[in-house]
Amino acid sequence: AIDARRSTFRPSLDPLEEPKASWEVHTHGGRNPAGLDAVEWARRVETLGAGEILLTSMDADGTQAGYDLELTRAVASAVRIPVIASGGAGTKEHIYEAVTMGGAEAALIASITHYEKMSIASIKSYLSERGIPVRTPSQSTEL
Repeated sequence: AIDARRSTFRPSLDPLEEPKASWEVHTHGGRNPAGLDAVEWARRVETLGAGEILLTSMDADGTQAGYDLELTRAVASAVRIPVIASGGAGTKEHIYEAVTMGGAEAALIASITHYEKMSIASIKSYLSERGIPVRTPSQSTEL
């Protein structure tokens, strides 16, 4: 798992130049900065044998305002292993965007299914209708 927080910097002293985004890996639930660039760390864990990356935007986590698509896209395009977007899902559209715009292979959801806000079945139906492959109950395995 990679927990990342956004940091921006200006590559030059020119105030008109757009700031560049980067993300720093954090540990302990996002409390402690690790001093590692999230995209570089994703590449490194892939070379160490990781089979997938659970990528959590600590900035978006719990907000229900959408995944950090820029972070997701940056990591997904930097590695060949599946990336699971995490942090920020608030609507079915957010999940769809994580896959289509962010390049994630999957999206983790949590709070949007709490308190009967949205059912997993309705989310799967929404995604399936838009061409996103989803697992059906007959494809699931029992534990």
